[in-house]
Amino acid sequence: MEFPNLAADPAAQREYELLKVLAEHYFGSMLVTDSKGRFLYVNDGCCKLLGIDRETLLGLSIYDTLHDYCHATSASSIKTLETKKECLSNHTLKDSGKQVLALSRPHFGPDGELEYVPTYSWDERELYTLLEKFDQERDNVRSVIRFMQATDKTPDMLIAESQPMRSLLEYADHIAAVDSTVIIYGESGSGKELFAKYIHAKSSRADQVFIPINCASLPPSLLEAEMFGYEKGTFTGGMKDGKIGLFEFADKGTVFLDEIGEMPLELQAKLLRIIENGEIKRLGSNQIIKSDVRIIAATNRNLAEMVREKTFRADLYYRLNVLVINVPPLRERAEDVRPLAEYFVQAFNKKYGFTKRLSPETIQVMEQYDWPGNVRELRNTVERMMVESKNTLVDLKSFRKMDTVVVERPAPPAVDSSLPYQQAMDQCQRQYITAVVDACGGDLRQAAQRMGLHLSTLYRKMEKLGLPLHKEAPEEP
Repeated sequence: MEFPNLAADPAAQREYELLKVLAEHYFGSMLVTDSKGRFLYVNDGCCKLLGIDRETLLGLSIYDTLHDYCHATSASSIKTLETKKECLSNHTLKDSGKQVLALSRPHFGPDGELEYVPTYSWDERELYTLLEKFDQERDNVRSVIRFMQATDKTPDMLIAESQPMRSLLEYADHIAAVDSTVIIYGESGSGKELFAKYIHAKSSRADQVFIPINCASLPPSLLEAEMFGYEKGTFTGGMKDGKIGLFEFADKGTVFLDEIGEMPLELQAKLLRIIENGEIKRLGSNQIIKSDVRIIAATNRNLAEMVREKTFRADLYYRLNVLVINVPPLRERAEDVRPLAEYFVQAFNKKYGFTKRLSPETIQVMEQYDWPGNVRELRNTVERMMVESKNTLVDLKSFRKMDTVVVERPAPPAVDSSLPYQQAMDQCQRQYITAVVDACGGDLRQAAQRMGLHLSTLYRKMEKLGLPLHKEAPEEP
């Protein structure tokens, strides 16, 4: 498409050249026809998709390509030409078997008449591949956003009626003002991560990211890659252009290292370097990257005992053990059971559209229970009672202590260390997704919600990993 006045207007010529660059680097096919369907512009992606060179295409109209080249692109453009409305079309190419998706939109001139029809087309397989890459990078961003949003509400979520918890909150307020490393001790489910979020929310870093890393969730090699990132070509099957690590991503923010006692010894030395001088090196690189992060660690293990057993580095222990918070188990702060339970009742009423409440007798018995699973067990118990109860008043019959099972911290997934990086990550994802789907009784919508994913994203991941999308019914005896 040529504009005669461009030569006389350098600024317009420059803008035109930049628009051409933008169009040529657009992901997918892009073409523009006039109101008669004649090609005015095609980018390289369009030529590749249709299998026709640019010079030939510019001598044709969209009607010439309807049957011989790409039905989806042509049909979409023609329908927009005829209806003057946006049109979306898809079609399978006979020769290549490609599934093509096309979108055409009308562009009207100052007189209100149809002037141009731009059409965008994509090979669906390439589009899904791109979406998967976005998902891989977006997972971290989604987690960050999710935890930042949760952090905003953290001061209201920490229930502190008991004296031990009120004292801890006062201490947390005090230490939030400094950047020193914090170690949080406490049993599983006692609320260690919530305290970490609280400290972050009260600190000068509150408007920066809060990134949780579970040190027990991945094998050492994969944990290292997630924490520190890696350069292009470091792993077979790794991301094409490498990957930024979570510590690098968290610059100026806070990193929460949950289950720090499970971190392998070989990674502890690298963590020590970050704490001491803020230096990171991606895997496969000698370049030093500076990152200013505050580290808050948590564990339910005795790190001092692990140092004596030489399963945890003494130098790292002393660098972490600067400011210490010991979160008491729920059985030692029975005064918090009632306000916590009432908070969870309100939360589940809002989530499920209920108007339910716990009977005084139920709360009284709950206050006498020792809650071996701590706040996590209390939350899950309240949800179960509210969902199962058919009455507005949830009575004592709904509280069954024997339903609660306290499970020890699971071991890291068994992954074959000889696998390439991407295959090992796929194996971990299969194990994780399978476990969550099974825990949700095969309900994929509920599983997606629990994992913090859109349902369509979960479908794509399961399909890619070869996991069944429907739970198989048991065979008849």
